[in-house]
Order: sequence, then C-alpha cells, then structure tokens
Amino acid sequence: MDFKTYEHPLEEKIRVYLRIEALLRQIKSAATAIDATSYPLFFGGLFNLLDLLDRTDTRADLIKDLERREGRLMAYFNHPAVNQHRLQEVHQELRKLLQALCEGHKFGYALREHRMLANVRQRMGLMGGQCHHELPDLQFWLQQDTAQRQADANAWLEQLTVLHDALAMELKMLREQGSFEQLEAENGSWQANADKLALLRLRVPNEYAVYPLISGHRQRYNIRFMQADSQERVPYQDTVVFALARCTN
Repeated sequence: MDFKTYEHPLEEKIRVYLRIEALLRQIKSAATAIDATSYPLFFGGLFNLLDLLDRTDTRADLIKDLERREGRLMAYFNHPAVNQHRLQEVHQELRKLLQALCEGHKFGYALREHRMLANVRQRMGLMGGQCHHELPDLQFWLQQDTAQRQADANAWLEQLTVLHDALAMELKMLREQGSFEQLEAENGSWQANADKLALLRLRVPNEYAVYPLISGHRQRYNIRFMQADSQERVPYQDTVVFALARCTN
C-alpha cells in the first residue's frame, strides 16, 4: 500500500533535531549544482543552520543522548537473542561519534570565520542584497568553473560531517524505538495519552486526500485530519485508517 509519511516532535529538542536534519538535506542537495540563480538555496540553508546552532546547544544534547543510547546497548551484550556482531558494530560507531563530538570544535566554527561566507551571510536577509554591486566577491566565486565551486562547497560541508553523522545516528535509533500500529480515526480525529513520548510518525494511505494537524506534548497528543483538496483548513469528517508509531527517547 502506498502512503504518505508525517512526523511530529513532542519535545523541543526533537523539534530542533528535525529542523537541523531538514536543513542539512537542503544544503547537501543544493551543493550539487550551485550556480548564479540557485545559490540562495545553498547559502540560505547554510546560514539558517548556523543561526539555529548558535541558539541551541545541540552538541551537548547529542553527546548526552548518544551516551544514553550507549548505556542501553551495553545491557544487550551477551544476550542470546541479540546479534552480537551487529551490536558490536553499532557500539563502535557510537564510540567514534561520541569521541568526535567530545574532541571537536563548535559545529561549523570555521564557516563563521570565512570572509566571503560572512559577507554573504550579512546580506542574505536583505531583498536583492546579493547583487553584483553589493557582493563582488560572491559574484567572482559564482563565475569560477563548476569544479572549483563544487570543491569549495564540499570543503564547507566537511565542517558539518560530525553533526550530520551524530544526528543521523540519534534520529535513526529514535525512529526505530516505535513500531507502526494500525488505527482508525473516527470522524477524522484521534487523541490519546502517552508516557513521555518524543516523536510521532504517521503513515496515511494515499487513498485519503487528507493531511494531519498534530498538537500536544510528551504525555498527551491530538491528531486531526484535514481535507487536502480545500483551500481552507476544513476538518475531514469520515474515518481515516492510518498507521502510527510512538517513539520514546
């Protein structure tokens, strides 16, 4: 069955994680083809990410979360029902990430010191602020050959490798904490109490022209399906059969 997938964080830290994940995807995708018209997608995502990292302590949060994951993994060593080889591989990967997080600098620290990036970052919020007469160094860079621009973009992305890998590990393990369960939302609505959830994941069959509006917190949440074929947010009044995974930290 074909379906659409939705995710909704139930705590602020996970909300930040998902925003960072989305920005990293945008930056990585945009980096493959930066030219004179598409560059705002790359630089805009990059500077939004740096701003978000400046306002949060994501590095400390990831260290704490991955250390907790490691502690849970240790309980499964020598367990007869667990693939010990795979467990060792995951544990070694966790240890490498934790070491890199603890020994590394602030995420993207070198990007903040880059002269051209600093100039572009300062002008990105202005309408038309990247015109050639405003940022001649950016225009020089954009008119270099494609290979040079790609090499520079790859070098900048390397500054975010530890963040990308650590976040990918944490979110992968978080998502795997929840198994999908089929449910029915009568009159297009579903609500429930919970025990300290961090993330909801929904799968909605394509046969339903609806999307979910989700609200709540770690211990209670509400899902209301809305009609996707309406310009206004009109509640869907019929039953929706969907799958829900409830993920805990």
